[in-house]
Amino acid sequence: MTDVVAEMVEAARQANSAYAVAGVDDLPFDGGSFDLVMAYNVLMDVDDVPTAIGEIRRVMKPGGTLLISLVHPFRDRGRFAGEAADAPFVLDGSYYGRERFDGEEDRDGLTMHFAGWSQPLEDYVAVLEGAGLAITALREPIPDRVDSDLLRKWARVPLFLWLKARILA
Repeated sequence: MTDVVAEMVEAARQANSAYAVAGVDDLPFDGGSFDLVMAYNVLMDVDDVPTAIGEIRRVMKPGGTLLISLVHPFRDRGRFAGEAADAPFVLDGSYYGRERFDGEEDRDGLTMHFAGWSQPLEDYVAVLEGAGLAITALREPIPDRVDSDLLRKWARVPLFLWLKARILA
């Protein structure tokens, strides 16, 4: 397991797990090392997705599986027109093309900073295909609980996209 955040790696070490500080563009593992690779909410933060996917593909064993979780590309391109649960979701500009995002969100007294790249699903698919990977499953999970106006609003628009891909024979 790797993470670019040293504090996350240290927390994992304290839990007796084997982790390394490394970026996805230069993984410190031999080729063909893993049956399963998980890229959890990381690809939208990577400047060079083709290099990252190529490196992931390199460390996968033949017949290996890649699981990807992304903030849904559609979510990054729009906003709700108001605070009400039934407020329209408005697309800002175009869904197509690669765009940089950088912003802050305040929630429960915490300010979170988000920065990365938004790109359409087709771009991710093309990169996977180019690396010799085929998508075998796609999910857009719906929240289990919608007990507030905020959650009801977000239950109408996909927040995450989950992909399962395998190495093509």
